[in-house]
Amino acid sequence: MTAATAPRTPTVAIARVLRSLGLTQGSDFRVTGDYSNGERTGTYVLVLSGKARDLIAAQADEIERLSAESPYPFRVSLRYLGGPRPMPSVANYGSRVRDTPPTPEPAPEVEVEAAPEAEPTPPPAGTPAGQRFQAARERAWTNQQARALNWSTRQADLVNAAAAGQLVYDTDGTLVHRPVPAFNGRTVRESRVNPLLNAGLLVVTGPEADGRRRVRTTYDGREALLIWRLCRPTPTEKDQAQEREPLQPLLGGQESTRRSRAIAEDMRRAEAERTALYAAFDELHAWEAREERLRGAWATVNRILNPTSKRTTGWVPTDAEIAEHRIAPDIVTELRADAGHPIPKPDIPATRIAPPEALPAPPAAPLDIEQLDLFISA
Repeated sequence: MTAATAPRTPTVAIARVLRSLGLTQGSDFRVTGDYSNGERTGTYVLVLSGKARDLIAAQADEIERLSAESPYPFRVSLRYLGGPRPMPSVANYGSRVRDTPPTPEPAPEVEVEAAPEAEPTPPPAGTPAGQRFQAARERAWTNQQARALNWSTRQADLVNAAAAGQLVYDTDGTLVHRPVPAFNGRTVRESRVNPLLNAGLLVVTGPEADGRRRVRTTYDGREALLIWRLCRPTPTEKDQAQEREPLQPLLGGQESTRRSRAIAEDMRRAEAERTALYAAFDELHAWEAREERLRGAWATVNRILNPTSKRTTGWVPTDAEIAEHRIAPDIVTELRADAGHPIPKPDIPATRIAPPEALPAPPAAPLDIEQLDLFISA
């Protein structure tokens, strides 16, 4: 790096070095700060991908050399946390650690199935390293939630407008984006709002005093908007047709959990219906087998050759007929029991494929977008 292009902050310095090695900022790594008592104590790199982890570990010395050419040198530490692959950390504070690679165990003489690679052991909770590890996990999860939203710029604007209470259905049913109540506003196509409604991010509230209905954010929608603002993911390029395609609920949100529980309940109900149906078939098969035994005795004694003839209800053979045709005692017992209490043919319950029960609309979040803006600014 030359003096003419020298970076002005540690964040810019290390980001330039990592980008020069082929890593992408935002998807492979992210530069952030470590804070103590509200004051920034240093800058470190959050590694977001396996590609970045391997490349930083392989180019550790080169990264230190390139960063040393700037006013903001960084140190690259390599630690082996229970696995054969090093876990790199890049920071401009703290001590530099270079663990010795573990000695590989000798291969066994007998071929065995390879065990899966052990996950790195996280640092102990409560320690500075453990706190950074937990913070990194939370940031990675938040980034995953942001990417999964799959919003276009216009869809993000709609959620922002709903959070501010600016999306309104007029009394004639027209959906209008009205930033200033005194003005007419701009008409919005319902087809653009429907994917956000179906994903549980927006909800249409009941009529207000003037007869208008308002499109509001749900608690998931408010949380998604906060994540979108914090992570600033690259919006998805969409045309008008693509903006009408379905969107997924917020990962780990209330709507996602609610739908998972509903699916599990539908599966439980379907399993109970299937079990009852199988039991009914078993009962029917047992009745048919019993009826076949009783009819066989009846047909033999009465010399009935027609296989479709039905047994006379309440018929019981005499002692002489029992002896003559050598009817088994258990069949005689069944015939006598049936004569006193005939067992009707069991019915098979009607099967129907019921659609999943529709979930009620989620509740709207309070209109506290001003407080949300203050939090973002802070």
